[in-house]
Amino acid sequence: MLEVRNIPRAPFPLPTAIPMDPIDAMNDFQGGGMIWRRAFTGTPDQIPHARQLVRVLLADCPRRDDAELIASELAGNAVRHTRSGHAGGEFVVEVARSGQAVTVAVYDSGSDGTPRFGTPCPTGDEYGRGLSIVVALADEVGYEAFRERGHRIWAHLT
Repeated sequence: MLEVRNIPRAPFPLPTAIPMDPIDAMNDFQGGGMIWRRAFTGTPDQIPHARQLVRVLLADCPRRDDAELIASELAGNAVRHTRSGHAGGEFVVEVARSGQAVTVAVYDSGSDGTPRFGTPCPTGDEYGRGLSIVVALADEVGYEAFRERGHRIWAHLT
């Protein structure tokens, strides 16, 4: 079952450029595009729901499969490696689209570290490939840290 939490209660600040009112937010942004956001409980069973959200929103997008995998990897990292995966934790998936260009972002509740893009994982390890996959699929990647409140990890596809 898909669990949705009220975004304004998220333990981290969301960008102020886009007003946030409802639980599921959909907003027009300058330049003729849309942004959608949904908050999920920070549990592994919510990762497929995050992926499904991206699949539905980008049904007609040529990069849908890449965006879907990116959302899954970023959501998985939020649950496994940040306070989003702790009891009561949450993560937020954001999808921004303008034409065929898409940005997928995941807001997490923070950790003691920072995301390490392009760091090779040891051969044979089951985990540790998520950000490498994101880097390989995206045209551009990055993150923003919000003081003691979390990160926004994003990937842009054109």
